Amino acid sequence: MSHASTRDLLRIGVIGLGRLWESRHKPALLKPGSRIRVVAVFDQVMRRAEHEAAALSCYAAEGLHDLIDRADVDAVYLLGPQWFGCRPVEIACAAGKPIYCAPPIFADPDVEALALCIERSGVAFMPEFARRFYPSTLRLKELLATKLGKPRLVLGQTRLLLFDRYGNPGPMSQIAPAPLVVDPGGFLLDWCRFVFENEPIDVRLSEAGVVPNDAEGPAFIGLEIAFPDGAAADMHVCRYQRTLWGDASSFLPRPGLQIFAERGAVWIEPSDRIQWSDADGVHEEIMPIDPTVGETLNDHFLRLVRGEHSLAPSIQDALAVARRIAPFRPRPAADDASAQASRTRSNAEPVRPEPA
Repeated sequence: MSHASTRDLLRIGVIGLGRLWESRHKPALLKPGSRIRVVAVFDQVMRRAEHEAAALSCYAAEGLHDLIDRADVDAVYLLGPQWFGCRPVEIACAAGKPIYCAPPIFADPDVEALALCIERSGVAFMPEFARRFYPSTLRLKELLATKLGKPRLVLGQTRLLLFDRYGNPGPMSQIAPAPLVVDPGGFLLDWCRFVFENEPIDVRLSEAGVVPNDAEGPAFIGLEIAFPDGAAADMHVCRYQRTLWGDASSFLPRPGLQIFAERGAVWIEPSDRIQWSDADGVHEEIMPIDPTVGETLNDHFLRLVRGEHSLAPSIQDALAVARRIAPFRPRPAADDASAQASRTRSNAEPVRPEPA
């Protein structure tokens, strides 16, 4: 596996062996030279955990405490939104162990209590805001800092395929079925915060039920995000209905993001293509995919755990997103009329900044 000594390795226990594990983290963690070693795994399907443990020559835990409390587990990777939700975060905090959290903790109804638990425990915590670490995003940040100046306007179009548990992680698929305002809406909101390097002063939501009686909820959302000094983002997400619309994607506009800055404009297609224009002309780059997004995420988590310089997002970033999307998350309602009234008020009233 790696030529690094055992002392140099971060030993982790992995909870949730689903799509993100198979597509993003497993290939990165098993790459030669990785400084992170999997020593235990757990999944709500025990047979899956046993099979993976046999392949990795590690321990198949029978429960959350069985994995987290192990002496040879230095940190916990929560990679799947399984039946227990964010309960592993609380257990890891009590055990004093760092946490990497892939599920959208900002959508958990108890996120404020979880944040308090994390802060009181003092453990390192990293939510997986992967879009921050796409090669095209990192190049965009570099261009803004060196050539193009501050961003002023972002226009985004995301086309989401119907949920596919085994699809590749990224802007075209979800970790698990969720309202669009949560996934990818919450992740896109964080991406805007990262690019603008500022907090929104107002967030508004529009919704459209494109397909009648859609059990998954509105198939389209628009997020209008206002930032200080007149900067803004307008992010559109559409859940693509392949069975009804066929190959309409062949003529629809390409998914991507337009960024208008003080001294130029940029077009990016997650996760590796970027075009930009300034006074010197038009430029196009295809960013290298080595290291992969998974490797980059793992590297920043490792740095965070070791107290080194890291770009890792924090629980405060998750809280900032949670507070902005809270008015728009679906809530149990007594009847459809009251639910609609709640949505209407939420869309009409601006989200006020949290008190300092």
